[in-house]
Amino acid sequence: MTGDQAHRRFFKSTRGRIVALLCRQGATVEELAQELGLTDNAVRAHLAALERDGFVVQRGQRRGAQGKPAYLYELAPAADRLFPRAYLPALDALLELLSEQLPAAELERLLRALGRRLAQRWRAGGQSGPTEPLSRVRWAVEVLNELGALAELEEPGDLAGHPGGQARLRAASCPLAALIPSHPRLCQLVEAMIAELTALPVRACCRCSERAQCCFEIDLAAVR
Repeated sequence: MTGDQAHRRFFKSTRGRIVALLCRQGATVEELAQELGLTDNAVRAHLAALERDGFVVQRGQRRGAQGKPAYLYELAPAADRLFPRAYLPALDALLELLSEQLPAAELERLLRALGRRLAQRWRAGGQSGPTEPLSRVRWAVEVLNELGALAELEEPGDLAGHPGGQARLRAASCPLAALIPSHPRLCQLVEAMIAELTALPVRACCRCSERAQCCFEIDLAAVR
C-alpha cells in the first residue's frame, strides 16, 4: 500500500474522521458522537486509542447540552504527520534541479554540508553526545532512529573479534528511502551527518535500490 493509499484509508476510518473533525476545532465526546452517529462510549474508545498514540489530548472543559462540564479534545502536535504534505515531491524536484545545475563535486559538497548541519541540530538542542568513540557511534544510532530509521550497530567484536577496529551501522529502513532510488547521492548527506555526530571517519556502503537500506562502516581507531 502506498503512502497516499494509507492516508486515504485512514481518513475513511472512524478514527480518521475524528481526527478530521478535531482538525477544524476542539470537540467534546457528545459533539463527536452526534457528528459521527455513534454512541458516546464508542467515541471514547476511539479517543482513548488516539490519545495512546499521541495524536489527541484533553484540553480544558466546556458545558455540554445537559449543562454539565465535558472534556474538550484537541489534536496534539504529533497529529500533523497524519496529514499528507508536499515535502517529498518538493524535495525530489529540488534535488533534480540541483543535479542539473551543479557539477557533481559541488552537489556532493552541498549534501555533506547539509548532513553536518542536520547533525548540529542535536548539539544545538543541548545534546552534545558522549565522548568515548563507540558510545558516540551508539548515539548516532539513536539519532538515526529518531529520524525514522530502524538502525542497529554491529560492534567490533561482532565483526573482527577485537576491540578498537571497525563498527558497522545498518538500518533496514532508510529515513530517505522514498528519494534514494532516484537520488543515491543522498547517502553522502547521511554519511556526513554520522561523521559529524561521531567525529570518526565514515564510509557509506548502502543499498540504493527500490528497497533502500543504510549501511555505514565507521573506523573507531581513527579519532579525528
